[in-house]
Amino acid sequence: MTGLCSALNRQPVAGVAVAPGWRPALLFIGIAILVFGIVFQREIAGAVQVWIESTAYTHCFLIIPLVGFLLWERRAIIAMVSPSPTLWPLLAMPFLSGLWLIAAILDIQEACQILLVAMFEVVLLVALGPRVFRLFLAPLLFLFFLVPSGAFLVPTLQKITAQISVAGLEMLHIPVFSDGFMIEIPEGTFEVAEACAGLRFLIASIVFGCFFAVVMYQSAIRRAVFITLSLVVPIAANGMRALGIIVLAHLEGSAAAVEADHVLYGWFFFTLVIIILIAIGMTFAQKIDRRIPMRSSGWSKPAAWRFATAIPAALLLALAGPAYAARLNAFYPPFSLAAAHAPLIAAPWQGLSDPAADWHPAVYGADREFLDGFEEPGSGVIIRYVALYQLRAGGDALTKTGSRLADDKRWHITEYGRAEAVLDGKPVAVASTQIVSGEHHRLVWSFYVVDGRIAAGLFETKLLRARAVLVDREPVGAFVAISASMDDPKDPAEQQLSRFLTASQPPTEYLAALPR
Repeated sequence: MTGLCSALNRQPVAGVAVAPGWRPALLFIGIAILVFGIVFQREIAGAVQVWIESTAYTHCFLIIPLVGFLLWERRAIIAMVSPSPTLWPLLAMPFLSGLWLIAAILDIQEACQILLVAMFEVVLLVALGPRVFRLFLAPLLFLFFLVPSGAFLVPTLQKITAQISVAGLEMLHIPVFSDGFMIEIPEGTFEVAEACAGLRFLIASIVFGCFFAVVMYQSAIRRAVFITLSLVVPIAANGMRALGIIVLAHLEGSAAAVEADHVLYGWFFFTLVIIILIAIGMTFAQKIDRRIPMRSSGWSKPAAWRFATAIPAALLLALAGPAYAARLNAFYPPFSLAAAHAPLIAAPWQGLSDPAADWHPAVYGADREFLDGFEEPGSGVIIRYVALYQLRAGGDALTKTGSRLADDKRWHITEYGRAEAVLDGKPVAVASTQIVSGEHHRLVWSFYVVDGRIAAGLFETKLLRARAVLVDREPVGAFVAISASMDDPKDPAEQQLSRFLTASQPPTEYLAALPR
């Protein structure tokens, strides 16, 4: 019996008998994939777009091949264990679908994508049954790596990288001055930018660590140890990489000498880190036997009604959230904002025919945009950006996290904060951001206008947006950003922006007056 089991493990599925139930199971799973692809195409397309646009997530294109490899390693299971459709996992589907609806209304794309994968996992659990699902657990859980998540870690990673760099420079007795993410030594100034935070290294290392742990270890403890190493080592290594670049600039006497090649240094360093991780992992690798003991295997032909009932029921429950979101969207019939005009401004401010704006936000998905310049006698030029969005239960980009207050290639953010402004005679909080490009500094005040309220923070805006969608309130939201130069100490940028907002049309009044 043991010899037969070993032979089955070595042969491809095509060469051995397939346990009953796999053909209808795979047929219904294929239908589920097609239905999910159609209904959740926005989430899927959004994920693929991030894979393409962000170097931190290009590894996601390898996840499906890696899952395929892990499934191929377990191919003997298809020959020895029959799927057994079960109904009890359906209890989790309304909860997950409801969470998806909440995430869609709050416009948390990452949560929507995670919940999409979770609902598909439940479909697989229903189709295969707990026993087979557990045997395929590692490759099926690997599907969660298709979600491009982790961007929220960038500020923390920037901070850790800057702290490691400064601490190392101090230990080496190299004169250093740090201001947040800016590190200055006598040879030049360095910025720990978002691209230098090490997110791409960290995520790729975690994916590799999980894959290596599944392939090389049987023990859960050994897997946990190696995955932990793949999490901690790249964070520390990225700090050492940044330190090494700064030290190299110090030794060469010029920051510009290493600036052009620091990305190449980074990838070389990351490759070295992966090699070190592999060397460490191989010291306690295990020989894994993926054969299934004959006493735990067995064929049993599942009832056809279970496939015809369980999987369609799982799909219907999964689609409840998108169906309700579509019903909410029906309350907001699309209309054109082409006739909308920019907010008005009172004298003595005057609009400029050609503001020659050297600053503008990098905002995506707006239904209508305005970029205008204004000047007050004896004062500098104020640049105002307004983006209008039709609010939807799922599909607008008002709170899209990919938007930026400035073009990252030209401007660098040096400070975040809050400021108090007066709008319509009432004090309100706005986001205050300082940006720099060479010797030029600008101050940017920004805020959102949703459901008759003004919000400075993204989370508060999401809550206001959700309320507007759920209770059929104001169907248009706006993002407003105004910017003034900080290069004239005689006329502080804060005072310029305050005077401008005082003379501006109240944003809530402006949205209410838009033509529908």
